[in-house]
Amino acid sequence: MSVQADAIAALLASLQVGMPAGHLLTRATGTPETIPPGYALVTIHQGACEAAEPILSPLQYEIIWVALITIDAESDAVRDTAMQIIGARLLADPTLGGAVDWAEMALPETEVAASPALDGMGQQPPIFAATLPVRLHYLADSPAG
Repeated sequence: MSVQADAIAALLASLQVGMPAGHLLTRATGTPETIPPGYALVTIHQGACEAAEPILSPLQYEIIWVALITIDAESDAVRDTAMQIIGARLLADPTLGGAVDWAEMALPETEVAASPALDGMGQQPPIFAATLPVRLHYLADSPAG
């Protein structure tokens, strides 16, 4: 496993510890998930490398990897509570159990999305969504992370 894969796995494990029962926490797989009624669907996406700075002697790279966490809920209160839980969890364990040097949440983006009408079910309630960028700082042997 790469350092980057370990960092994402540690982020998932850390959030599983702090997420209350009922919320569904998953890694992005491309398979659609159903939002649990009264709870949030929290998905960790792979993200992308924001920076890879070389450090000499011995050659290593300081990586800043931005993992994206999306939250989908049936109400803004549930979405906001899930965002607060994630923020508190990252403050409580900013090294994700030693997997990274530092993890920090950037400013979230929120939106209310209209759900499409489903066959025979009519218009569905809106989805309250948020995207939370989480910057993972760590050292790796290659710029690929």
